Amino acid sequence: MAALELAARAKVNLGLRVGALRPDGFHDIVTTIVPISLADAVQVRLTRRGITVRTDRPDLPTDEDNLAGRAARAFLTAVKSTDGCRVRIRKRIPVEAGLGGGSADAAAVLLGLNRLHGTPLSGSALRRVGARVSSDVPALLAGGPCVARGRGERIRPIRLPRLRLLLHLPGFGVSTAWAYRRLDTLRRDGRALTTPPLSPKILRSLLEKQESAGLARQLGNSFEPVVFRRYPALGRVRDTLLRSGCAAAALSGSGSTVYGLMADDPVRGQDPMAAMARAGFPCIATGTL
Repeated sequence: MAALELAARAKVNLGLRVGALRPDGFHDIVTTIVPISLADAVQVRLTRRGITVRTDRPDLPTDEDNLAGRAARAFLTAVKSTDGCRVRIRKRIPVEAGLGGGSADAAAVLLGLNRLHGTPLSGSALRRVGARVSSDVPALLAGGPCVARGRGERIRPIRLPRLRLLLHLPGFGVSTAWAYRRLDTLRRDGRALTTPPLSPKILRSLLEKQESAGLARQLGNSFEPVVFRRYPALGRVRDTLLRSGCAAAALSGSGSTVYGLMADDPVRGQDPMAAMARAGFPCIATGTL
């Protein structure tokens, strides 16, 4: 039966402000999400019945515990289809890295199934289905930079300049659920700093001008005090990126990835990637789309 292969793009959070715990157990957030070139390869194939997920990572679930499987079920239910599907994923995005890998795969499955079924759902309807799968999915369905609010389901596209990034992938994951619980605990105890208000409009202006001092404020991440206390090496990664010539550096999502924003006009003799390697913090180069 018919099949499609799609690139499931990772994302980076340019700033992330997490509000107080809501009565429904979620948190209101404000963040600017940008897709980057790092991607998984996702193949979606229609079948007569059932949903299966296969990946090249044996530690990942192969049923609807995988967000890709959950997305398939949500779509088929939404369009009242009796079809099944088979999903194959070649993973390149690390797990629990703050790069939205599972949500990117889910977004690719929704896009693929929508095309294979003749596009029965509009973009807004598809995002509503995605919001039932994961808070990051609506933004990753947008296909470009966007501002996400609410628990992530309220999105607005934003025009940003292309950015060159360095990513430090530490080789371990940070549980998003743990990060939220720990942030709530520290706030109750008065031990977590409040992230300053974030303005996507100001962020866009600062990115265009590469104003490092203002960028540090606008790229603030509420999870940094939590994650850097548990994993102090990640704080040193951020500091090394800044000292080595990056215009700004921050945690993406709840971690574990720390990214550095490469300066458009680097200081002569500064090479952030080489400096990071010498410090024992290897990076990969990527960019926004």
